[in-house]
Amino acid sequence: MKTLLFSLFLLFETPSSAQHTPYAFSLLPLDAATNRVVYTDKVAAAGLSEQELLTRVQELSERLPKGYRATNYRTNTAAGTASAQVAVKDGQEAYNFLLSLNVAEGAYTYQLHNLTYTRSDNARAGKYSTGPFTTGIETVVYTRPSKYRAKKLAQVDTHMRRFISVLNDTLLRESAEVATQ
Repeated sequence: MKTLLFSLFLLFETPSSAQHTPYAFSLLPLDAATNRVVYTDKVAAAGLSEQELLTRVQELSERLPKGYRATNYRTNTAAGTASAQVAVKDGQEAYNFLLSLNVAEGAYTYQLHNLTYTRSDNARAGKYSTGPFTTGIETVVYTRPSKYRAKKLAQVDTHMRRFISVLNDTLLRESAEVATQ
């Protein structure tokens, strides 16, 4: 009887005592509906037409820093959209993502999504190496908190913000030049 009462006590006590404050889950922005990493923002581009903004997207690959590459440009002028596949090489690691751009008169909305992470699978202690391993960045986001996870997510965030900076500089370059005069 005592063990029955004790086990009932533990059964009802456990849920109330197990409530923890959640840790900061991700340094990267997560979409609430899909739980995937998505960088998105609407940027005002005063004085620039849709056609000018779509033309400047094509110039993006010329302005990217070393290790960044944008390919597979697709532009739909009727819908005011553009997209590109972007690859970032960082040592033996690489990150790939899609850039989607919606352009309206005087503003544009960018979205960086489908972020993947590729790491080399080096042979250790004479074991067979299967080659590079590619996975969605969410596999790192949804792992247990650790120093490695925090460092990796900070690296990814730095690369993404650097790309966003170059994107905004490319699309708004004349607007900035006019504003400084």
